Amino acid sequence: MFEFEPFKSILCTDLNKGVVDVRPARNLALLSKIIVKFEYLHKITVLNGKNINTRTERFFNQYFKFLIDGGINEYEDDSEYAPSGCVSFLTIHQSKGMEFPIVVVGSLGNVPKNKSNEILLEIEDKYFSRTPFEPLEQIKFYDFWRLFYTAFSRAQDLLVLSCNETSRCPSKYFKDIYDNVISYDSSLFNIADFEFQSVKPVNIKETFSFTSQITVYETCSLQYKFYKDLGFIPVRSGAMIFGRIVHETIEDIHRAAIRKEEFLITPDNITKWFNANYSNISKIEHSYLAEPQQEAALKQVLRYAEKQNGNWDSIKQTEVDVSIVKPTYILEGKIDLIKGTDNTVEIVDFKSEKKPDLIKYSDRLEQYRRQLHIYAHLVEEKTHQKVSKMHLYYTGEENGVPTITFPYTKSAIEGTIASFDDTVARIMQKKYSKCATDSKVCRNCDFRYYCEQE
Repeated sequence: MFEFEPFKSILCTDLNKGVVDVRPARNLALLSKIIVKFEYLHKITVLNGKNINTRTERFFNQYFKFLIDGGINEYEDDSEYAPSGCVSFLTIHQSKGMEFPIVVVGSLGNVPKNKSNEILLEIEDKYFSRTPFEPLEQIKFYDFWRLFYTAFSRAQDLLVLSCNETSRCPSKYFKDIYDNVISYDSSLFNIADFEFQSVKPVNIKETFSFTSQITVYETCSLQYKFYKDLGFIPVRSGAMIFGRIVHETIEDIHRAAIRKEEFLITPDNITKWFNANYSNISKIEHSYLAEPQQEAALKQVLRYAEKQNGNWDSIKQTEVDVSIVKPTYILEGKIDLIKGTDNTVEIVDFKSEKKPDLIKYSDRLEQYRRQLHIYAHLVEEKTHQKVSKMHLYYTGEENGVPTITFPYTKSAIEGTIASFDDTVARIMQKKYSKCATDSKVCRNCDFRYYCEQE
């Protein structure tokens, strides 16, 4: 579809334009999410002559209609709550903490409502030792005025009370206020008399990680634009569950070691953990491994446990989420294993594959080295622990040494962080002009026909 109009022009939109211009592209990405969810729920992997009519009919007449009737929201950018050229419609609760130069408040037909729960009142009466902060019969009035205080105080310069005037609107609670404000068509009111403030910027920092963002951008900035910025879902999103099962079962081993339950780390228990992980992941992803692949994955985990030879004392943390706030963004990462003794630690990242040729795959190893640099920086900045070494551990390595070790070099890490900062800056400026140079990447990309046309 992306090869043809109008989709091609929609995808060509400069993302630095206003939200109104970019919204069609983001809504197209939203549609891709809806389609993928339909395929997931109905276990659809292929359309053919036998099923295409029934499945497309079900999609449009049942699934899609149900979503539309229930209400599908257009794309909204949480980091820009008052985008230029748009009017923001919010509930009063949504508007908490925000301010706007002009606020129009409706709902003036509302009245205080009793929201008390009889069961909760019984529990409070029986078990609360303190006297009520507010009289029970007055709570609905307090709640009512708290709500509209929030609404009215969102206005910086001009508050407009809007009402479809009937016998019941505005309600008696607003009538005195409403009858005494200046009517917009009154000779006393002139909007030119106001000096309106600018909408305040929202200081929400974006979060970036090396593996899920920087690597994608450096591989192909257009893929980053479509998948990460706009939010398209890949058509071939087959989960790489082999690596996930290996990682999660190794995590089970590490957690047992951290709990000082090394006696649980036996082949039988590891097999049980592995089978449970496979069952859960395959159900969630609707993706499965053939029996030989399952056996190969389990063999990798068992071999890892055997190679440790019971030496689990150095393990400190496993699957560690670490983040630090930088001046313009938040840097985060997930570290497979932190181990060490005394005042230094070592970082380990697991790869569920055979150890590669160090010369032939030097580019990939350089990428992994930079990833470990980011992890070392996160650990030192967050925990103030000294990192001494960084390791790649290849669980698929059968005979040779399964690790590749990189020394800790402060200048090299500082260089990686500087490069990371530069890449983040280009992403935030939405510089999406560099295509992939690897033909394999292009061959498996959902946007290859769009790129060929461009």
